[in-house]
Amino acid sequence: MAGEKILLADDDRLMLGMLKEYLSGRGYAVEAAGNGNEALNAIKTGKFHLALFDLKLPGLSGLELLAHVKQHSPDTEVILFTGYAGLDTAIQALRLGAYDYLLKSEVRFAELQAVLERALERRRLAQANRELLDHLQEAQEELKKRRAAELVQIRRIGEALAGPLAWEQLVQGLLNLMWEGLSLTALGVEVYGLGEDLTQAYRCQPGLGEAVFEDFQTGLKERLQLALKTHYQHGFREPAAVCDSASRAMPLPAMLFGDIRAGEVLAMVAAGREAPFSAEEAELFRIFNLQGEAALKNLLLFEQVKCLAIRDGLTGLYNHRHFWELLNREVELARRYGRPLSLLFLDIDDFKNINDTLGHPQGDLVLKKLAAYLEGSVRQADLVCRYGGEEFVVVLSQTSPEQGRVLAERLRSGIAGELKITVSIGLAGLEPGMDAENLVKVADAALYRAKQSGKNRVCVGGRD
Repeated sequence: MAGEKILLADDDRLMLGMLKEYLSGRGYAVEAAGNGNEALNAIKTGKFHLALFDLKLPGLSGLELLAHVKQHSPDTEVILFTGYAGLDTAIQALRLGAYDYLLKSEVRFAELQAVLERALERRRLAQANRELLDHLQEAQEELKKRRAAELVQIRRIGEALAGPLAWEQLVQGLLNLMWEGLSLTALGVEVYGLGEDLTQAYRCQPGLGEAVFEDFQTGLKERLQLALKTHYQHGFREPAAVCDSASRAMPLPAMLFGDIRAGEVLAMVAAGREAPFSAEEAELFRIFNLQGEAALKNLLLFEQVKCLAIRDGLTGLYNHRHFWELLNREVELARRYGRPLSLLFLDIDDFKNINDTLGHPQGDLVLKKLAAYLEGSVRQADLVCRYGGEEFVVVLSQTSPEQGRVLAERLRSGIAGELKITVSIGLAGLEPGMDAENLVKVADAALYRAKQSGKNRVCVGGRD
């Protein structure tokens, strides 16, 4: 909305000027600060609809400014942006109330504009909800107790859905809150895109007939399928408005419908009973859906940020740090249950020549192709990680060295045939008294011998 006030803070004068010019040209009232202290003074002397802070600023950091904003102006939405990705910082920013956490290198002005609009829309929606609740409280004195109970429910939504939940916890938690907050005969949610193809959850009163409940579930599934066609044919759209009307597809006279969308995840929610819903109940149902959508988006963002910390940016494999966590866990399990465990240490032969002759982009492509080949050639239970540079490791659970040797030879010959490169492989099996570090050392030593004895071969823990 034109005229909304935005506070910018960045010590990069060029970036600051470009942002100010871009946003001012789109009708926003923009105030710019070149350091944390200037931004703090602006926060104390004025009210802003939205603030956009660089994470690293002279004087006060972006996180410190975020804390000041939430203390002095809780309604102000805050977006942090930075030149590097950090799991702890991103999670801390979200817990302190930031709307989003962006990487400068990945954000374009048009994308930034879209994020700003969504943040401002959430602020408008929150204000509209508060104004509506205030109006309802003032309209009828006899509804005070009922309204107070509804406000408790809304707070419970935030408390229950604010933290990083598992998918099933989120779906079940949202349904429990709706079931407790509204007087319903039947309630259901069908979700597409949560890891598995479909997740569902339902509630019904004991007196509801089995045939009626089955029709209720069938009708909701059909609505989800129709919404999926619209979703993928016409792209992302805002959640549909809820309705309160009879439907031939739904067996209960009074119905409320809502959808929840976040990325590739789509959920359809239906609530029904015999008696018509009041406007207040319909609005509360809508709030439940909006809060569920916000929780789902937070969960998706949390998963994305967590992935940044454990995945290699080039290949998508687990990175060096996470490899050690996984290996220590596998060693502990192997010892506890007396299971065999083997480790493959792979290195691309003459990889420097590939970079020197074909260039680093082609070298990166070789690394990505090898990573994909390894993941597609081992069991789902096996763990493929990028150890560093052109080195990869494969953790083979419940696999003896003899079995590991067979797999290693198959990988070596397959890579040479399909990728037209060769690899040397060192293999080590877990032995009594051996820890994760020693297992890696043995495999690394075997890899060194494979390199020294001619490359494109497999060596096993001290012997050929």
